[in-house]
Amino acid sequence: MNMRILIVSIPILIFMLSLNTDNGIHASAQPHGIKLHEQYETHPARGMLLIARRGMPDPRFRQTVILLATYDKGSSLGLIVNQTSTTTLKKLLPDMRKLDKQAHRIYFGGPVGLQRLKFLFRSKDEPQDATHILSDLYISGSRETLEQMLKEDKSPEELRIYLGYTGWGPQQLDTELAHHDWHLHQAKIEDIFTKHTDILWQRLIDHYEPEGQLVERHQDIPIRHGYRPVSSVSTISSLALYSP
Repeated sequence: MNMRILIVSIPILIFMLSLNTDNGIHASAQPHGIKLHEQYETHPARGMLLIARRGMPDPRFRQTVILLATYDKGSSLGLIVNQTSTTTLKKLLPDMRKLDKQAHRIYFGGPVGLQRLKFLFRSKDEPQDATHILSDLYISGSRETLEQMLKEDKSPEELRIYLGYTGWGPQQLDTELAHHDWHLHQAKIEDIFTKHTDILWQRLIDHYEPEGQLVERHQDIPIRHGYRPVSSVSTISSLALYSP
C-alpha cells in the first residue's frame, strides 16, 4: 500500500519545553520472566486506557493516561492522551497552514518516533490507511488521511494530532501490569477528546484509588448509611476518611 508517512523535522527540546504539563515520559521496564497477569479480570486490548497508578515508580510516567492502539504478545503501541503542548500543526507542517482552519494543537503521544505524527480521528465511514480503535474512532499516520480530515474541517473534538507514541516489546506491558503500575479502563470517546486533559488522570484515578487515609475503626464516630444513623461500627474493620 502506497502512503506517505507524516514526518516532521523539529528540535525535540523545543517541543518538550512547550508541553503544558510537569509529567514526563516513560521508559518501559524490561520483562523479568513474569507471566501474563492472569489475576486481572480485565485484560489489555485495543481501545483500553492505561491509567498510571499513584506512586508510579518511574517519575517520567506519573499521572499519564494512555490509549492502547494495538496490543499483542509481540508488541504494543499507545498514545498518551493527557499531555498537550503550545505547539501547533502549522508550526510543524507549514505546508498544511491553509488546510488547518482549526489551528490544531499538537499533543505529546510518547517518547518513541518523535519525528513522526500520528492522529486520532472520528469518522462515520471507514477510511483508508487507518486502524479502527473503537466506536467511530480511528488512528492513522498517513499524510493523505490527515489532509482529508483537515479538508473536512474536523474540530479538536474530532481530531487529535500527536507527536511520538509509546511502545512496548514482547511482554513488557504485561510485566508492568503484573507490577500493578497501571489500571486498565475501557476508553470512552469523551475521555479521549476531553477539553480538560489537565484533570483527566485525576478524575480517572479517583475511581480506582480514592484519596484519603485509612484509619482503624472507632466506636465513638457516628456513621450514617443513607439517612439512618448507625450507632455502632463494630462490623466495619476500617473507616475511609476522604479529603473534601
